[in-house]
Amino acid sequence: MVSKRKKISIGLNFTISLAVLIGVLLSAIFARRDGYSHWGRRLLYFTQQSNIWIGVTCLVFAIASLIEIRRGQPCVKRYVYVLKYVFTVAITITGIIFCCLLAPFADYDVWSTGSVLVHVVVPILSVVDWFFCEAEFSLRKIHIFLTLVPPLLYFIVASILGVAGVDFGRGVTYPYIFMNYNSEEGWFGITNNGIPKVGSAYWLLVVAGMVLFFAWLYYYVKTKQQKAKEK
Repeated sequence: MVSKRKKISIGLNFTISLAVLIGVLLSAIFARRDGYSHWGRRLLYFTQQSNIWIGVTCLVFAIASLIEIRRGQPCVKRYVYVLKYVFTVAITITGIIFCCLLAPFADYDVWSTGSVLVHVVVPILSVVDWFFCEAEFSLRKIHIFLTLVPPLLYFIVASILGVAGVDFGRGVTYPYIFMNYNSEEGWFGITNNGIPKVGSAYWLLVVAGMVLFFAWLYYYVKTKQQKAKEK
């Protein structure tokens, strides 16, 4: 007998994958309208990458879950479950940073259909799904620190591209304003010209702190759920 939670999770996984597909395609189609020199430049952003990561993982998870139901035996692999956890945290950071830091200062229509899908809809559905998904595995505390890998790798690669002079599509060599190492604040500077601004190193610490907080929160709640189910 398939539980209601599992059915909801499978539905959410397919919905997330579809939302990612539509959102990423619309972002590419309307890239020039939003000021990007080429649609491919949008793939250099953490937003698009985190959406693709969670979209592919959710699709694999949903298909594996359906096969599991058909065969009557576990089919979802442990690494897929861990990846889902890691990418759920990544897409959460995407949504929060966009809504709180980027959208208020954007110079293009950030509330277009494609933008809302990749920045708001997918993050919300992914978080909801995380608390509905069921698996035969439990997370370990070490997995909390694995959630730092995607943003850290992104910072490293994006920084290398920036130093190499790669245009991120809007005539700048950085993807986000807080990664502009050539600004007055640089890495460790602090300025206060009406609006306080800090260097990229401080932002890196803030993002890392956010990642670990949500990683711990999702780990804690999921662990509580699994313990309650065992009782």
